[in-house]
Amino acid sequence: MADQRFHTENTASGRAGTVLAVGGGPAGMAAALAAAEAGAAVTLLERRPRPGKKLLATGNGRCNLANRGRPVYFGDARFARRALAALPPEMLLRRLEAWGLPLYTDPEQRVYPATQQAASVLSVLCARLAEARVQLVTDADVLDVKRTGGAFAVLTRDGRRWSADRVILATGGLAGGALGSRPEDYALASNLGHPVTDRFPGLTPLTVAPGPFRKLSGLRMPARIGLYAGGLPQAASAGEILLTDDGVSGICAMQLARDAHRLIGEGLAPELRLDLSPVFFPEERAYCRLPSGMPDTYARTLALLRERQAAFGPAGVLPGLVPEKLIPLCPAGSPERLAAFLTDTRLRVTGTRPMAQAQVTCGGVDTRTVDPETMASRLCPGLYLAGELLDVDGDCGGFNIQFALITGLLAGRAAAEQGHRP
Repeated sequence: MADQRFHTENTASGRAGTVLAVGGGPAGMAAALAAAEAGAAVTLLERRPRPGKKLLATGNGRCNLANRGRPVYFGDARFARRALAALPPEMLLRRLEAWGLPLYTDPEQRVYPATQQAASVLSVLCARLAEARVQLVTDADVLDVKRTGGAFAVLTRDGRRWSADRVILATGGLAGGALGSRPEDYALASNLGHPVTDRFPGLTPLTVAPGPFRKLSGLRMPARIGLYAGGLPQAASAGEILLTDDGVSGICAMQLARDAHRLIGEGLAPELRLDLSPVFFPEERAYCRLPSGMPDTYARTLALLRERQAAFGPAGVLPGLVPEKLIPLCPAGSPERLAAFLTDTRLRVTGTRPMAQAQVTCGGVDTRTVDPETMASRLCPGLYLAGELLDVDGDCGGFNIQFALITGLLAGRAAAEQGHRP
């Protein structure tokens, strides 16, 4: 039994040695399961009363856990590509299905559990951990990890001490407030020699200068938005926006938070340009990241407005075409002015919402110190690092959980295989 193999002051060793994983999120659970299936005796330490709390909140509880489309990663994107080459997403999905999790892929290539419930993902992972005889220890807040005499000594806040041949750090990122990790969790890696880059919120709403759009707080609508600096395009996205009291939210805007943070840090004054034409051209509502420049929809919009003015008169152009709350802000007069407003409204970006409201952490453990094919530390033998703890973040659409699961599996497999080597 797992609890017979691992206990306080644990020194027992399985066929592939002992592996201790720190962090009960997707990366940590995947790592523990992979190591156990490869023959290691595994303990998984989670500081909360139960694992997977942040996982349950992802995708509004639906858990978009992977993406069959082109991967979109930032930070060390090359590291992410090499990790996905070592364990391709399709192999991950087959592994999940083999564990008993039926999957559903939507038209935009986003992968969900077939139940559309994050709880199903957590239930399957926990069931497989129990089946693989992983000892899951909750309320185990790790304070320190040291390498001594070829093994690791791990101390938890309650005074318990653990030993293991190898350790996998998968403590996650800072995003999500109480659901995320803490700054001191990164110290577990830095104390073992790993530099940590600056961390800042990603996939979080943008804040903008005060203006009339604040009167529309709560309004959702499809749009394209571009981020500009010095008149030059920096990034663009299409999807749904949500207007808020202090800015713009929705996936469409959140995709641009990383770029906005960078531009403001460089002393620039980024500008958001809104193209609302997808409101009345429904076929253009696809959610996607766009090339840096925005498409020119002015001429098509102007033609539509002129047609409606000819058919319904000046007062009948907008009713039924755009949301009622938007009509009072639309300029009166020529169709040309109205077309310009609907396709190129400009807002000055002042910042982003804080880490507590972010979906992902940008920055983290410097990936130059980690092997992308095994997640093994290049600095500390027997140490592995996985998931959002690393300096990799992805777009919305399942890329971040996908990276966490893949790197966790790579780390767990490599940690167990190291124990088989003479």
